[in-house]
This record gives sequence, C-alpha cells and structure tokens, in this order.
Amino acid sequence: MIRKWLAAALIACSFQAFSLQDTADLEASSSHYIRDDLFIFMHTGPGRNYRILGSIEAGTPITVLSRDNDAEFTQITDDEGRKGWVESKFVSNTMSQAEQLPIVSEKLAESQSGLQAAQSENARLRQQLNDARQKVSKLTTTNDEQASQIIRLTAKVESANKDELVTWFTRGGIVAGVGILLGVMLTYLPKRKRRNSEWM
Repeated sequence: MIRKWLAAALIACSFQAFSLQDTADLEASSSHYIRDDLFIFMHTGPGRNYRILGSIEAGTPITVLSRDNDAEFTQITDDEGRKGWVESKFVSNTMSQAEQLPIVSEKLAESQSGLQAAQSENARLRQQLNDARQKVSKLTTTNDEQASQIIRLTAKVESANKDELVTWFTRGGIVAGVGILLGVMLTYLPKRKRRNSEWM
C-alpha cells in the first residue's frame, strides 16, 4: 500500500517537472480544464500533504471555486461532482483536445464544404470566361470580315466614281468636239443672198 502511495507521489512530482506552462490568476469559473498531457491527483486541502481523493484525467472539464496563491493550489469541482484541491499550474482555461475535436471536425467539414463551393464557383466562372473568350473570338472574326468587306466596297465605290468621272469627261469631250465641228462646218456653208427689198 505504501509503495502505491510512493509511486503516486513520484508520478505527481514527475508531472510537475515536465510542466512548463505558467498558470495565470484563476477566477471562479467553469470554463477550465485539466491539461491534456497528464493526469493529476485531487487532494482534500491546498497541498500535497493532504489526503488524495482520487485522480482526474487529462482534459476533464472542471469548475474553479477558489485559489490558494501561497500554496499554489486551486479548489475545484470535477465533472463527477467531487470537490477538492489540485495544483494551479495543471489547470488551464484552454478547452481539452477531446472536446475540441468535434468542434474542429465541424469546422473542418464547413471548410471543406466552403472549399467545394468555391471550387464549383471557380469552375463556373472559368466556363463563363471560356464562353466569353469564344464570343470575343467570333466577334473579332466577324469584325475582320466586315472590315475586309468595307474595304472591298470602298474600292468598288472609288472605282465606280472614277469610271463615272471618265464617262462624264468623255461625254463632255464629245459634246465639245461636236460643237466645234458644227461651228467649223457652219463657217464654210455658203451664205444666202439677201433679196433686195427695195421697190423699184
């Protein structure tokens, strides 16, 4: 029996040596836990010399009742309703990993769902971008074809204008030539003698 108590005391002392986390001032609250990396003993008073009520597993949620700053012990109530004292440095206000796991899993599931939604939205936006690029490509091709057609029509109009100009110049030249020819011909025609209208 004495060996068991000595072994328990040695275990408690070894956990003290391995504990590196400083414990801040603890207020009476239920949002505290036994740190995840150990299990500790609950005593009937604020010190190791007091009788051990039992052990508390790591991550167990506890209610902090009071604290003895001199002895560095905190009075708590555990999840089984037991009331006792534990060393303050083993009390943490961080939720235990066992209780964090469902929350982390839920957040992970939400993150994965959000990621899938973002991937779907990204794929939809990529499809829209590809469709827009295809439309731009078609419009560019149509624009090039229309530009080529405008160039061809402009060339035809300019050619038609030139042809019409040549035609007008030709017609004008013909008319002028005919007028000159008629003028020359009229000068060479014999003139009629005027009748003497005077009375004898």
